[in-house]
Amino acid sequence: METADMDVEEQPHSDPSSNSYKRFGLKNSFQTNFGDDYVFQIVPKEDWTAMAVSLSTNAVKLYSPVTGQYYGECRGHSTTINHISFSGASTPHVLHSCSSDGTIRAWDSRSFQEVSCISAGNSQEVFSFSFGGSNDNLLAAGCQSQILFWDWRNKKQVACLEDSHVDDVTQVHFAPDHRSKLVSASVDGLICIFDTEGDINDDEHLESVINVGTSVGKVGFLGGKQQKLWCLTHIETLSVWDWKGAKNEASFQDARLLASNSWALDHVSLSC
Repeated sequence: METADMDVEEQPHSDPSSNSYKRFGLKNSFQTNFGDDYVFQIVPKEDWTAMAVSLSTNAVKLYSPVTGQYYGECRGHSTTINHISFSGASTPHVLHSCSSDGTIRAWDSRSFQEVSCISAGNSQEVFSFSFGGSNDNLLAAGCQSQILFWDWRNKKQVACLEDSHVDDVTQVHFAPDHRSKLVSASVDGLICIFDTEGDINDDEHLESVINVGTSVGKVGFLGGKQQKLWCLTHIETLSVWDWKGAKNEASFQDARLLASNSWALDHVSLSC
């Protein structure tokens, strides 16, 4: 393992009305046993004692993000793993994954054994999932053009939204500070916001629609109150939205080029 430690320093501008920024440097780098495998996603546990890496071999490998120690792997999916995520504080050792094999699986990251599995159907592909709802027992998943819901406690499907999107649903996320609000995004270029309280259906629970205009690859929340939504498309445009008001606040036409031009390994600025 190779390790490089650099200071992190915050340098506020002399003008109090200006944004401050932080400078970050490379902290750790280490050799892996990926071989020629592709890395699809990396997610850490909340306490940073482990990180999970999904690979093109349809496996998830776990490492220490501090030392680079290899812990083991979770293997069971038969095709591409599209999304992985650790559980929250109540079960921090549980890792979830979904795949184009139509399943959402839960793994014990200590023993690397599968502990639960939900199937969306043999002909389904599951691209994204999220846990939320008023009691955090609702599991939502983007399955081709549908959004399916299960009660995680008994693994029973409780709803299906099939009219809001007309193409693959690439993302579903419950809002961090509004657990009954679900944001979905799709190849059809739409971002939809739903209220999942009560009996969920397309007619009564669709609150607003954002038309991005092109296929959406990733979305996520940002801001102090998580009131903003960032959106990265498959043609590498980046936009920022007020998701409650469905208002566009910023657009960047070539996110990869902008990021590449701004990147230097020993000097990364992050607006605060």
